[in-house]
Amino acid sequence: MNINNSEIQSEKILENSSSATTAATRRKFINKRSLAFLIKILVAVSVLVLLVLRVKIAAILAAFSQARIWLIFLSFLLLIPNLYFQFYKWRFLVRLIKPEASNSECAQSLFAGFTFGFITPGRFGEFGRAFFIKDCSWLRVLGIAAIDKLFSLSMVILFGSIGLLYFIGREFSLIVVVPLTILIVIALLVVFYILFHPEVIRTFLYSINIILPFRDKIKQLMSSMEHFSRERAIKLIWLNLGFYLVFLFQFYFIILAFEKAAIIQAFLAISATMLVKSMLPISLGDLGIRESAAIFFLGNLGLQQSTGFNSSILLFAINLLIPSIIGLIILLRNRLILINGTNKD
Repeated sequence: MNINNSEIQSEKILENSSSATTAATRRKFINKRSLAFLIKILVAVSVLVLLVLRVKIAAILAAFSQARIWLIFLSFLLLIPNLYFQFYKWRFLVRLIKPEASNSECAQSLFAGFTFGFITPGRFGEFGRAFFIKDCSWLRVLGIAAIDKLFSLSMVILFGSIGLLYFIGREFSLIVVVPLTILIVIALLVVFYILFHPEVIRTFLYSINIILPFRDKIKQLMSSMEHFSRERAIKLIWLNLGFYLVFLFQFYFIILAFEKAAIIQAFLAISATMLVKSMLPISLGDLGIRESAAIFFLGNLGLQQSTGFNSSILLFAINLLIPSIIGLIILLRNRLILINGTNKD
């Protein structure tokens, strides 16, 4: 009897020890995440403050007071096709793995992703939309979210590379520009060959899956590509091209609201800005990084620093802040419905 009691006590001690270890690990992980989040906020605020001091508040306010509001409003109206392109391609991808997914479910998932993306560098939090597609493996949804991100990034890389080459060509000789152009063209050809031939990625991932940890979970993640054919890849490329062109005009109209700029050169500056911003995901919502890049590239075209700062901040408010607020409202509404439903039960 004593032996049994001692065994039970030993098991309880082990369980308590295990629980304490798990709790400690969880607290440590949360603390690390909180610290990383605070660092990202600090980076964003610091860079923005430095930019404001550099550009000067008086110049920023003067530019706003003289801005052509109707052009800013036109950019705001383009948020409608901007969001529609994002919704359409997300619904297109979701229905590859869940054909019965409703418009409402896809829209709520998309806007929830905007909210999570807002508080993460490089908008990586957008992958959180995977958790809002019901009755479907979140790993499969995460897989199509990765596909969406990859194809969106392909447009940023394509146009951004052209933009960077243009500005490098203005500063350096052909000895530097020609080899760099060849390397970029080769890299772009490889990227788009892979995008247009998804079976290449699928075959590669399945071939290395045996040496990867968590093989079952990775297999579920890769299963999202089973229905992703070349024809669907081409369609997704066109959808992302349409979305990117809308974005370019949004940014361009805001620039025009403050200062005149040639459309082609402005497009090149915008594209280079977005590529640099995507390469440096170190601040909350990419604040400060986008504005710094815009000031540099638009300034290289002879535009005022206040134009680069104001246009990028306004674009941030239109394209990121507004959709994120809508997503937050949807999340809070769903939480209230869940709480009310639980209380009734």
